[in-house]
Amino acid sequence: MSRHLTRSRHGGLPVLVVAGYDRPLRELFLHVIREGSDAAPRDAAEAFIYDSLDEPQKDWTDINTLTETLAHLDIKVPPSVIEQIYLDQTFNVGNRYVEHPADETGDVETCGPD
Repeated sequence: MSRHLTRSRHGGLPVLVVAGYDRPLRELFLHVIREGSDAAPRDAAEAFIYDSLDEPQKDWTDINTLTETLAHLDIKVPPSVIEQIYLDQTFNVGNRYVEHPADETGDVETCGPD
């Protein structure tokens, strides 16, 4: 499984975005987790703003599902996050952990053919 981490904001509050490619399942995943003392959850379940496991009806084999979900949540991530996850999926990469600096944040765009 590849994991890509970056920090961003959701509703003005800091969040940790964890996304990547699960090689055995051949699917992408996305977790958005609250950070900071102002948003400290009482339990682990409250820490999650979004978990792709809660939406199994979405096509998590398509990178556009990931980018569209981030756009819907109004969360911006560095372009390198999307690019690297796409490459992990394309080349069936696992056992990869990458932290992406938040200062690279740009607009999330869909990937693939028009």
